[in-house]
Amino acid sequence: MYDRNNTDPEYVNGVQSFLIAAESNRVAKGDIEIFCPCSKCKNCVPYNDIKVIEFHLLKHEFVRKYTCWSEHDESLVDKSTSSHVSNANENTESYINDRHENLNEMLHDLEANDGDIDQEDLQQLFEDTEKPVYDGCDFSILSAVLVLLKLKASSSWSDTSFTKLLDFMHRLLPKNNELPISTYQAKRIHACPNDCMLYRDEYENLHACVTCETSRYKKEPDEIDDDVTKNGPPAKLLWYFRIIPRLKRLFENKKEAKLLRWHFDQRKDDEKLRHVADSPQWRKINNKFPHFAKDIRNIQFGLS
Repeated sequence: MYDRNNTDPEYVNGVQSFLIAAESNRVAKGDIEIFCPCSKCKNCVPYNDIKVIEFHLLKHEFVRKYTCWSEHDESLVDKSTSSHVSNANENTESYINDRHENLNEMLHDLEANDGDIDQEDLQQLFEDTEKPVYDGCDFSILSAVLVLLKLKASSSWSDTSFTKLLDFMHRLLPKNNELPISTYQAKRIHACPNDCMLYRDEYENLHACVTCETSRYKKEPDEIDDDVTKNGPPAKLLWYFRIIPRLKRLFENKKEAKLLRWHFDQRKDDEKLRHVADSPQWRKINNKFPHFAKDIRNIQFGLS
């Protein structure tokens, strides 16, 4: 892909292979446009005419380090596998190099936008990208988890089966390995089934609700262990997703972004109550924060 004449037949054939893959991915996803991976557009500019992308790639070549077409649905996992035993070592080495390049780019982006992520979480990511799963392992904790999540997504594994796989691999690998038993532990908070409280902060290790005294667990264990993680699944879970990254992901999707602007672009304004934007509460916020109100991308939340 790199350091060759762009009229080289091998490079031209490679561009054609990419265009076929990108167009197939566009059709499969129902998208209108394809992001151009040339060194000028860098996967940031979309086009609805694939001939424009072909021209860019023949003129500017691919953006550096884009050895896996991950923005066009090529999987790092698929790339790392090979049906030829003789090439296994070469493919593995190539995959590991590509994996580190992608991880480094991801962490660089996170560091550049550290307002979107807690500094403690960011520091943990950097540590996990350097720390091997066990001494002598070629995979870091983070890269191993990323590969496993790719497999989970591509194979449509359930959360239960994936957690069981992680648990088995943890026991299969050498002792003191750092493979997480569950990738979801940081996302879930145990809750009272009657919505009285969350088991966090000073209530983190309690076995029953402080308000209604209902058990924390789906099935009451015969003998309660002080370690709450060993007493079976919780009766109820709260899944926590940070609001700013969620909003960013919504605005990154063209269809969702259009809906988020609907109150400004397409709402019928005839002084009738047709939409929450017609409510006195919405107008009160707009009057109180006029600078915020002027931005058509503003999001207002109803809190109970």
